[in-house]
Amino acid sequence: MKNMLRLAPAAIAAACLAAPVFAGPLTTESRKEIDSLLDVLTMHPAVGETQYFTMKAGEVISVPFNADATIEYYVNAVCDDDCSNVDLIAREADGVEADVDDFDDAAPTLNIHASEHRSPLVKPNGAPPRPMTIEIRMIACNSDVCSLGLKITNVESW
Repeated sequence: MKNMLRLAPAAIAAACLAAPVFAGPLTTESRKEIDSLLDVLTMHPAVGETQYFTMKAGEVISVPFNADATIEYYVNAVCDDDCSNVDLIAREADGVEADVDDFDDAAPTLNIHASEHRSPLVKPNGAPPRPMTIEIRMIACNSDVCSLGLKITNVESW
C-alpha cells in the first residue's frame, strides 16, 4: 500500500499530461487549461497567483520568491504541448540549491523543506525571511515558443 501511495502523484501527473494543453503563445484558453492541470497536481493552498511565462528553447527565467524559513513549499510547473522538457531549480539567496527537478518531463515539481524549525502551535509570520529564486529552464520546445504556468503552494494549513 505504501508503494502505491508513492506512485499516486506520478500517475496523476501522467494522466494530466495526457490531456491536451494548448500550444504556442498564451491565450485565455491555454491559461485555463494550465490552471486546471495545476489544480489536479497541487494539494495545498496557493502562495500568490499562478505565474505564466512564454519561453524559447534554451531560455532561463529567474523568479524571486520570498519564503518563510519555517514553512515547507511545493513548486509545480506545467508546460504546453509544444514543450517536452522544462526544469526547475530552487536556489537560496547565497546560490545554494534547495531542490532541483531536472527530469525529462514537461511538469516539474520542487519540494522546498523548511530551513528552520517552528513549533506547530505557532502560526507562521514570515519570520525569519528566506529569500529564494525559482529558476525555470526551457530545455526542449518544439516551436518558436512554449508557454507554462508556475504555481507555488505551502504545506501549512493556517
